[in-house]
Amino acid sequence: MAAMLSHNTLCIIPNVSKYGRALINRHLSKKTHNLEWKENLQYALENHHELYLRPIRVVNSRLGTSFSGAPIEHRRLKLADKDAILQTQFSTVFSRGFEDLKSYLCNDHYDVLETTLWPLSALSVYLTELRKQEETLKEGFNKYAKNDIPEIYVAALLTNHLLSCLVYGNQYLISNDYRKKPPLCPCSNRDCGKYITYGQTGLGHAHIWYGRPDVVVMPKQKNNSYMVPLWYINELEQEEEEEDEMKDMHPLEIKVQSKFKHFASQVLSQAIIFAFYQSNVMKKRGITPLTTLLPSLVLTPSHYYIIMYDYKNDILLSSGHQDSSLWDDTEDFRFNLSAILHIWMVLNYNDFVPTLDPEVIHDFARSSNIHNILESQNLLGETEKISRKNSFVTINTNDDDDECVSIKDMKDYIKDPHKRKWY
Repeated sequence: MAAMLSHNTLCIIPNVSKYGRALINRHLSKKTHNLEWKENLQYALENHHELYLRPIRVVNSRLGTSFSGAPIEHRRLKLADKDAILQTQFSTVFSRGFEDLKSYLCNDHYDVLETTLWPLSALSVYLTELRKQEETLKEGFNKYAKNDIPEIYVAALLTNHLLSCLVYGNQYLISNDYRKKPPLCPCSNRDCGKYITYGQTGLGHAHIWYGRPDVVVMPKQKNNSYMVPLWYINELEQEEEEEDEMKDMHPLEIKVQSKFKHFASQVLSQAIIFAFYQSNVMKKRGITPLTTLLPSLVLTPSHYYIIMYDYKNDILLSSGHQDSSLWDDTEDFRFNLSAILHIWMVLNYNDFVPTLDPEVIHDFARSSNIHNILESQNLLGETEKISRKNSFVTINTNDDDDECVSIKDMKDYIKDPHKRKWY
């Protein structure tokens, strides 16, 4: 057991190596900086805006195509009498992450495992530098919007000044599939000058789905490396398409439209493939997974979306029904701190172990219908061959209407003695 003196208070840090203690001391060495990130974190927790994940059912899909060519017909999971929308809270799925943060703030000590100190240290540094990172992104996006700069510049900005900063080690790969590859971060910050790391991100199976995530972020771990795939969407192009589509729409219809529908098939297929792939990596290395519910992330310059797939129990969750903003609702171009917490936990999911209630898993197993679709084509066993490769050679309606009587939490649903069967 190690002791550390901080703020004139003796803090006991259990199970921390000499290197871990040095890391913490480095981040807490300046009292003002420590207070700054804690104040930002406390504000984020006290003003947390909930993110809701809804179960998705895949009705039909063409297999053996790339992610971008996978037409996935899907809808939200329904109840027989259509009187409710099923959903669960992000804070419930990632309850361990919120508990760790709240425990630290309440007790003023790290009552967490050593491995959890790494993502906490990354978050503390980022919250200390929050204003500088906001200004850097603001300047970069303004330049992007005015000059129609290619998507790679947005990918590089968000990777260097948001995503990689939220994982310990700052490790990532941007897909080398981009035609234009700026060697340095395209931001206007003279103190940056970061080299951009490109590499092979190909992932999939030729007979199921395959393609290249725009970026993979790889938190540095001692015992088992893992990654999180990310996709960037050119929001300006989507807005032009939406303007054409909305000309004949009623104002109330326009209000409930989500940008997610434009790229849903691509990111759902990628999220499903990634979950199977990560399972294969763990199995190959003889590691028992802490969770089978794995997240993927989609970013635009303004919004973010989270998709989660439980490859074992065949449950698919998505926040795509809502356009969750990266920024707050002021004109100061400040981060939505709830978004920062959500993205941070997704990127470090192996430390915060997202889970569903066992009863929810029991009642909603195979609800996404992916296992059934793959079994019908004798391809479920082929998911064990999903891998990272450079190339793959191949041998309808999204029901998002919210016209219902109520919103129902998935845990409340399973307790209802008169519950109707979902479909």
